[in-house]
Amino acid sequence: MKAVNPGDDSGLAKVEPVPPTRPWTTLMRAFLAIPLPAEIKNRAVLVQRQLTGALAGIRWVKPANMHLTLKFFPALAEENLEKIGQIMLSVGVLLTSFPVSIQGLGTFPNPARARVFWLGVQGGAFLNQLYERLEQEFEQLGIPREGRLFAPHLTLGRHRRGLFVPESICRQYEAFHGGTFHVDQVVLYQSRLEPSGAIHLPLRSLSLGGSLPDPSHPKKDR
Repeated sequence: MKAVNPGDDSGLAKVEPVPPTRPWTTLMRAFLAIPLPAEIKNRAVLVQRQLTGALAGIRWVKPANMHLTLKFFPALAEENLEKIGQIMLSVGVLLTSFPVSIQGLGTFPNPARARVFWLGVQGGAFLNQLYERLEQEFEQLGIPREGRLFAPHLTLGRHRRGLFVPESICRQYEAFHGGTFHVDQVVLYQSRLEPSGAIHLPLRSLSLGGSLPDPSHPKKDR
């Protein structure tokens, strides 16, 4: 039998070192939204309280988490934060503050099986123009457009299984007016899911400071 030298590893299989791999990209849930003034939130909370007595089982959105969502990013790469910040800056200098009104109560998908309760948002052509310009810039970054039409709203609460909403309640809030405010800021938030609920942390901010042409009078080519 051949003696084995403890220091001789020539007959043993060698494990080649694994080359370092690229670190995993950090992904986060995030969204772009218009923050709301306190008086608008207070009126929304009042509606929540009024509906609580008539509709059971709704998980109401906390006032701190109320906002008007423009874009949701389910898996945003951290490396794109700076690029999104630059997009927000470039769009912000072109637009100016504009009024938005909170009007009416609605549900998704319908009152017969309501899973989302919301207040309507009327921002006219100016809000649509802000949304469209952001979408165009995000698309160039490789972030796809939303697959549905832009329907701005303020989410009040959600029902897991879907709830029947009596017609009387729908009629009661047809003429509801929750106030008017001027949009002068858009914020990129990170959404962290905690046992106590979602926590929204501001990451980037867009201030509207330019001049916005009237969408009803498009500029003519010379």
